[in-house]
Amino acid sequence: MLWSRRLLAAVAVVALGAPLAAAYASSTKPVETASPVPAGVIAPGVSVAGVPVGGMTASQAQAWISQSVLGEVTVSVGSQTWTVGAAALGLHAYITRPLRIALAEGRTTAVDGKDIPVVTRLQGNALRAWVRSLAPQVKTDPVDASFRLVKSVPQVVPDVWGRRLDIPNATAAIAAALKQPDRGPIALPMKVVKPAVTARSLPPALVVDRTLHRVTLYSKRAKKLRILGVAVGQSIYPTPVGRFEIITKQANPWWYPPNSAWAAGEKPVPPGPGNPLGTRWMGISSPGVGLHGTPDAASIGYSASHGCIRMRIPDAEWLFTHVRVGSPVWIIH
Repeated sequence: MLWSRRLLAAVAVVALGAPLAAAYASSTKPVETASPVPAGVIAPGVSVAGVPVGGMTASQAQAWISQSVLGEVTVSVGSQTWTVGAAALGLHAYITRPLRIALAEGRTTAVDGKDIPVVTRLQGNALRAWVRSLAPQVKTDPVDASFRLVKSVPQVVPDVWGRRLDIPNATAAIAAALKQPDRGPIALPMKVVKPAVTARSLPPALVVDRTLHRVTLYSKRAKKLRILGVAVGQSIYPTPVGRFEIITKQANPWWYPPNSAWAAGEKPVPPGPGNPLGTRWMGISSPGVGLHGTPDAASIGYSASHGCIRMRIPDAEWLFTHVRVGSPVWIIH
């Protein structure tokens, strides 16, 4: 019996000692650490120019960084869009040094979202040349306001404003976008181009009716202002029909005999009483033809001139102040 008790006590001691031994062994065993970053591989958590490159080799990272930094840029004007690579615009990225820094990160210290910038530079004139190549594609020429004759009455054709690419500001906008890793579409700035003649700057217009022997003055808004009686050309010297414009205005003009059989032997007449042109001359774009006063008021209302449009002297003087060089003149019927 004594032998049995001693055996049980020994077994208990052994059983109690096993956990203690295990605990001791555990406390003396070295603690395992994270695996070191393999040589030639970038540590996790590192990014270059916003591109996560952890776990990549330098050559792998370079390809991704180049694709991001030197990727494409999209520009638009209205509904038109163009896409071009940044390198084609002259952008150069200096990637070698940032990659060396990236490889060194995490070797001695912990990395917590470390981003390494990349220096870029625009070189040459590729960007400006490319922007200039877009200019003709987006240019819209302005259209001047004008008159058109509809059923013997002038009607206003409104002006249309043009547009052109604002090359300096468009170039600056693209250059600024190239510096950003996240490039959205760029709306290029435009400049409006004002027509030379707007609806507000239209001159008054004239309609000469040969059959009715009258001239009607219309405002720039095609509103009828006044009707004046005239004399037009004889059948052998007809006043031309068509669209013309006033190209010259002269107060107190000289009259010079034209190169025509009816004026053979005539001499120039200075300004004054009896001048065949009266006191005002408004020459039109048909050679030798114009609107003018006449001392022969009895001819008004008839086809009596040598092609010109005669008017009473007071009427000619009034009309002279209400038209200008560039005023359209329609001669009809």
